[in-house]
Amino acid sequence: MNAMTAEHRGVSTPIQNGFATRPGRRRGRGWLTWAISFLVFLGLGGVLFYGGYSFYASEGAEGAGPLLTMPVKKADLLITVTEDGNVESAMNIELKCKVPGPITILEIVADGSHVTEGQQLVRLDSSSLEDSVLAQEIVKAKALAAKITSEKDFAAAKIAVDEYEQGTFPQEMEEYDADITVARQDLSTARNQLLYSQKMHRKGYVTALDVESKEFAVEQAQLRLKVAERKKTVLEKFTRLRTLEDLTSKRDSAAALLESDLAALKNESNKLQRLEDQLKECTIVAPQDGMVVYANDRTNPFQQGPKIDLGAQVNQFQAILRLPDLKNMQVKALVHETKVDQLRPGMRARIKIQDNEFQGAITSISNQPEAGNWFQGNVKEYATLIKIDGEPEDLKPGMTAEIEILVQEKKDVLQVPVQCVLESGNRLRAYVKTPGGIEARDLVLGGTNDTVIEIVDGLKEGELVLLHPRADVPDAKDTSAETEAVDVGKRYGTSQVKPGAVGPAAAGGPATGGPAAAQDGGAAGPAGGFKLPTFKELDKDGDGKLTR
Repeated sequence: MNAMTAEHRGVSTPIQNGFATRPGRRRGRGWLTWAISFLVFLGLGGVLFYGGYSFYASEGAEGAGPLLTMPVKKADLLITVTEDGNVESAMNIELKCKVPGPITILEIVADGSHVTEGQQLVRLDSSSLEDSVLAQEIVKAKALAAKITSEKDFAAAKIAVDEYEQGTFPQEMEEYDADITVARQDLSTARNQLLYSQKMHRKGYVTALDVESKEFAVEQAQLRLKVAERKKTVLEKFTRLRTLEDLTSKRDSAAALLESDLAALKNESNKLQRLEDQLKECTIVAPQDGMVVYANDRTNPFQQGPKIDLGAQVNQFQAILRLPDLKNMQVKALVHETKVDQLRPGMRARIKIQDNEFQGAITSISNQPEAGNWFQGNVKEYATLIKIDGEPEDLKPGMTAEIEILVQEKKDVLQVPVQCVLESGNRLRAYVKTPGGIEARDLVLGGTNDTVIEIVDGLKEGELVLLHPRADVPDAKDTSAETEAVDVGKRYGTSQVKPGAVGPAAAGGPATGGPAAAQDGGAAGPAGGFKLPTFKELDKDGDGKLTR
């Protein structure tokens, strides 16, 4: 019926859900009106916001705004260094692998177990050592046999020398003496017979032939005497010396061989003993009662070398287990290089471990940084050991500890929170709330403990400083470095070389190019120095070539 009425009036009105809607022209004009209203609302809101902010800033500048301030006050200042560390024993008994490795761990007691003296802690793979011991026993037996043979040979050689000097040589001398005596007797008898024959020949009782035979007999007796005497002389002067030299040489050789065999036997015996000792070292027992700790570096996730565990391979002299003295504990902290110069041995420290607090003192500070890794980059940290006072209970190696080291105690000094101080270029500033507005003050600072900072000059007790100057003061947001005159000599030192000089040209030598050279290669160097010749000057004959 509504639709019919609309058609009857001559107006085209769309029908939706049984209801007539407004024409499209009027609908678009409503959206435009809404958009204009929204823009007007945003403009008014911006104006109000800017006005409120300006009012807030002006009120803050006059000291009437809700600025957060802190009065400058005097109090005791404790300058401390805070670091995290790990609890460890100050006296550890390290049980190391004494067997040449790598060698496999076949059995190992659980980490953190409480053990008693003499209890087996670790058993290493000893199969190869057992084979080596058997092979070395064979080598030692052969060396022992060689040594026994050498002893017998040496004893026989010694007897041979004594035998010749005390038996054979005197016996031969006596035999030659007997031969000489017999030869002399024969010569005397032959001479007597010759005289008798010559006497009887003159009387005619003996023929001349018989006399000649007697003369021949005398000559034979003389020759036999000479031979016997010569044999004795040869024996005394030559044979004896030659025989003794030969016998003593054999004796000395036998003695040297015996010494060599004895050294070889000793060497093989030592090798066998070392192998047997290493075989015993494959089983590690507890030297005393205590708690077992695996010798892994818990502070370094990138530990170098094998990690101690069942089935791991370890090297000789590598620590496998530690038996810490739980009544003598300390904390190892890694202090950053920016803080380590403040520390000294003997400084007191407060140590917080879980819910317990202890006291202690620095015992040592490493003079070399700890070995870093790629994860740490160029961060340098120095190991600092803090001994815990007394005999603490219920502490275990590896616990995390929070260390607060007392560096200095200052009595009744001016101080403000550290967030009140801003760095602007080379200046340190604070913003003070005064009756006349916010005032910037340059400061001279003293020590700090990362919470409050000492004010040496620039502020007075009772003055109000802004806690958040960057948020409250627009000028404090710009902390760019201020331009100041630079004393070049003070900053860089003095030198004979003038700034801008290049290479040897600064000292008057030939220039090798650089900014002072002209584009054609012939410009003079700095301060009227050496001038590079041009190509046209070098081409003397004008042929377009450079020749000698």
